[in-house]
Amino acid sequence: MFWMPDEPPTSRVGYRGAPQTISVMRKAAVRAQNDFATRRLAEAICEGLDSKDYSSEYLALYHFLLANTRYMRDPRTVELVRDPSVLSKQTMDGHRPSIDCDDGALWLGTAVLSIGGHAEFDTVAFQDMFYDGRRQYSHVFTTALEPRSRQKIVLDFVAAEKTPEMLRRVKAAETWPIAA
Repeated sequence: MFWMPDEPPTSRVGYRGAPQTISVMRKAAVRAQNDFATRRLAEAICEGLDSKDYSSEYLALYHFLLANTRYMRDPRTVELVRDPSVLSKQTMDGHRPSIDCDDGALWLGTAVLSIGGHAEFDTVAFQDMFYDGRRQYSHVFTTALEPRSRQKIVLDFVAAEKTPEMLRRVKAAETWPIAA
């Protein structure tokens, strides 16, 4: 399920796991990086930073998401993915959206792209679970590449300050580039 701006959520196809969700997220991020609301919000978040301080830009976006949203699980039997422009507009209108890991990862990935950065989605599994021979992932977050050091910066609004602890519990991971 994908939530488009100004429309109720609509089901497109049955859920088939992380690759399907990531495909929806990638398409949405590439499209929404051009959304003026998301770019304008990213500019406002980063306006007090020094030019070309890319790490600080990524971390400012991450901390903004932490401070201006709250975590809430998806509906019980639905994988709901929100359009990032909806989240940008809601926060600019003074609301505090309730989002889950894929919504947060998608907004962060889109915001990083909108300021010219390179971002990826990372899916992780905390247990060895398989369905029809395919590994099942239970969490997704964004990583942003700092262009000078080539270091990846983990941006996980769900784990937040417990990100190092969360990363130690990972049994399997897969990285999904957002845009080539």
